[in-house]
Amino acid sequence: MNRIIKLGMLASAIYLLIQVIPASAGQSNATLSGPVLGYVFHASEGKLRPLRGVPGNATVGDPEPFDFAISQVLTLDARHVVVSSDASPELLAISMESNIASIAVIRNVPSGPTQAVGSVHGNAAAFYYAGSQRIAIVAGFPGNPAVSRSVDLSALNGQAVTHVAVSDDGALLVYSVAELDRESLYVWSPSAASGRFVFSAVAVGDIAITGNGTTFVTDRGANAVFAIWDASNTAVYQFLLGERDGVSRPSGVAISKDNAVYIANTGSATVMTLDFSGHLQRTLQCDCRLSGLYPLRDSVFRLTDRLDQTIYLLATSLNGDQVSFVPALRTNP
Repeated sequence: MNRIIKLGMLASAIYLLIQVIPASAGQSNATLSGPVLGYVFHASEGKLRPLRGVPGNATVGDPEPFDFAISQVLTLDARHVVVSSDASPELLAISMESNIASIAVIRNVPSGPTQAVGSVHGNAAAFYYAGSQRIAIVAGFPGNPAVSRSVDLSALNGQAVTHVAVSDDGALLVYSVAELDRESLYVWSPSAASGRFVFSAVAVGDIAITGNGTTFVTDRGANAVFAIWDASNTAVYQFLLGERDGVSRPSGVAISKDNAVYIANTGSATVMTLDFSGHLQRTLQCDCRLSGLYPLRDSVFRLTDRLDQTIYLLATSLNGDQVSFVPALRTNP
């Protein structure tokens, strides 16, 4: 997921302008000019750019003409993102479903969280703030995002939260905490508001929660994949895969719309597909510098994180998975 750099606050007049006239903050005609796979963030220019086309035949489009700079982006789906911007002290939810982008302030959720992560279907998101030791859970995406819960992590006594995952209904969090030379996995729900310890890992790579609450965890330090079954209640963890199965520095884990589980191995540049019960189905090679699994749209994930190099995509389906590439972004010097 993504890291959002903390920004300073601008004058309140700019903030109020965005609240009163959200559509005027930026306009885009990209949605009316052919298919868009999703949007990618070009950090050096502070802009969003569309990936135009379909898997196997896509290019990086021109930047969206918002009149404010963006510091980082959380992608929810192909048309909806959450951004930190110099235009607002609070996070902005951007919808690009029409030719004019709609922008809404997410009240009481400050810009610049330490970590931000979306749920598997993009209906909820969690924003972790290391300074205040809390996680704000926002539900109601895309149409009516609002804080549904605020989770107090002060009991951690300043220990760093390394990864966070949130369920689609916003009622379940699974997070990892750095403790000495290992990381501990905790589960939070309304019935376990103080957080419940589940197990320890060497170095968590990523966490993802399925629609029914099953949680998949990668351990890049131990080259292992785990499941936490019924995380909201019994929270029983189980080892699933290891080095003998081909697990090699697993970083990303993602859930597709058809409930397949994908593991990105940065050590071997492979993507493993697991079924919903955690059994290995197949392994796909990517001739790339694989860095993770970043959602773009329904069951399409970006495998690499740089735009100035060839971009690799994974398109998943019940009929098989396919790796394709998008030419690197070329900008004028």
